[in-house]
Amino acid sequence: MTHIEVQEWTLEGVLDELARIDNSMHDRHFAFILGSGASFSSNIPTGKDLAQRWLTDLHLRECKSGATVEEWTKTCDIVSGGLTFESAAEFYPQIFERRFRGDRESGYAELEKHMDGKSPSLGYTLLAEIIQETRHKVVVTTNFDNLVADALSMHAHQSPLVVAHESLVGFVRPQLRRPLVAKIHRDLYFNPINDQVGVSNLEEGWKHALKKLFQYFTPIVVGYGGNDGSLMGLLNALELGDIAGRMIWCYRDGSPPPILAHEVLIKHEGIKVQIPGFDEFMLQLAAKLVPDFDLGRISERTEDLGKKSAERYRKQADQLMKSLAQGTQEQLNTRKVMAQSVQSRRSWWAWELEAAAQLDPVEAEKIYMQGLSQFPDSPELHYNFAIFLSRIKKDPDAAKLMYQKVLELAPEDSDAIYNYAQLIFEHDKDFDKALALVERAMALAPEDPDAFGLYAEILSEKKDFSRAGDVYRKAVRKFPDNAEILLSYANFLSDSLEEYERADKFYKKALEIEPDSLTCILHYSKFLAFQYDKPDQAELLFQRAFKVDPNDSALKEAYAGFLKMQE
Repeated sequence: MTHIEVQEWTLEGVLDELARIDNSMHDRHFAFILGSGASFSSNIPTGKDLAQRWLTDLHLRECKSGATVEEWTKTCDIVSGGLTFESAAEFYPQIFERRFRGDRESGYAELEKHMDGKSPSLGYTLLAEIIQETRHKVVVTTNFDNLVADALSMHAHQSPLVVAHESLVGFVRPQLRRPLVAKIHRDLYFNPINDQVGVSNLEEGWKHALKKLFQYFTPIVVGYGGNDGSLMGLLNALELGDIAGRMIWCYRDGSPPPILAHEVLIKHEGIKVQIPGFDEFMLQLAAKLVPDFDLGRISERTEDLGKKSAERYRKQADQLMKSLAQGTQEQLNTRKVMAQSVQSRRSWWAWELEAAAQLDPVEAEKIYMQGLSQFPDSPELHYNFAIFLSRIKKDPDAAKLMYQKVLELAPEDSDAIYNYAQLIFEHDKDFDKALALVERAMALAPEDPDAFGLYAEILSEKKDFSRAGDVYRKAVRKFPDNAEILLSYANFLSDSLEEYERADKFYKKALEIEPDSLTCILHYSKFLAFQYDKPDQAELLFQRAFKVDPNDSALKEAYAGFLKMQE
């Protein structure tokens, strides 16, 4: 069979064909078969590299004749014949067994050393983009690394189903709700299959699962040498017609498909194509398959995700610090530990945590000032200091100056603009200036419900009820599950428009979303007690509020007024 020539296409022809199939055959999917060559640009050695390193180790241990490693390899008896230093990849499992004979765990440790801490290359990023944005969501790999899953995670794409052991093959099926990564030689941490018997034989469960899969998925082979008998044995055993469409085998110059791969391609009428590399191929394929493909947009989105993750981390730490302000001695000790953990003062955030750890506002202000002297261009530290001046020190004029400094340093910081607008609204009662600021915040962060709520609240305070109602209705449609928006709209309907039946409806909706929110319970109970004249319902809600926080001063004051009204 090997004398028959395998069809070879140009890369442009292959990309054009894949794009045509993607556009016109919506029941056809692509499955990417990846080998160690795909991970090379992620600084993970290929199977050939590892095999040659291990031959070098064995030569150092065993050669006593002074022969070179190339000469010694030909006579080392690792296999019966045919092994050369250049062909090491073909005998990877036998070399692994000899190199780590008697201490297989050290072999796994060697693999971990080469794979731990490696980041997905551009090719994996683009593969993740294809998986996320198209219907082509299957990867079958002989690799032990986690680069596919890592790439999907890094770019906030849907997490894949990773089947890293033959005991889980029951989860591999053609109809998938999420991406699939089938690791047929197991995962790096699940006793990876590296021995000759395991690499040469595919477990029966995998044979059945992959046969069903390839009936619906066209295999695109990238970076796979085809030197193991397991996957190649399965592909060779499949009948003509068991694979959907033409199998495509990508290879690099100097690394043509092996004889067994040629036999598989001829049997299934597949094609081979020379590519410049994994990253380059994935770039060109993504440009063909991904709608509105934009490499710059991927970069910007990834950068934005990193910033948001860091910001979320800092906010959670800040919130934890603030929640420990008035607590037990154990909580105060935790607060000190958090502050001490960043005493190096190498970042603006270290100063922020140290300031937040202070129970004395005077000491906190001193720390903020010291931090700003070291980081005078930090909009984040200026922003946090502005909040401190406004909410803790109760110095709105100083806070306004600090917000102005923030906006000089970061004019598109929507959070700073929002908080500055709120201060202008509540302290200065300058409705027009506050509205203009909120409009800027909404333009920069159109998905921020707080900005919508503040905008409507300012309009309501300005007695522009018609515009306020329009904004509230838009906000309720845009954020139907936001209890704060629903509660604010309910307050507007009851206090400004006196539309009590509609207000009651939105108070209930807010409470359904956040049933344990003291704010929601208290506002609704006051509405029932003082406006809607439902004293029995109000009493039940007041008691519910006391179960949430029996010491809340606003609750006590409202309930006392309710009881007095009932006398």
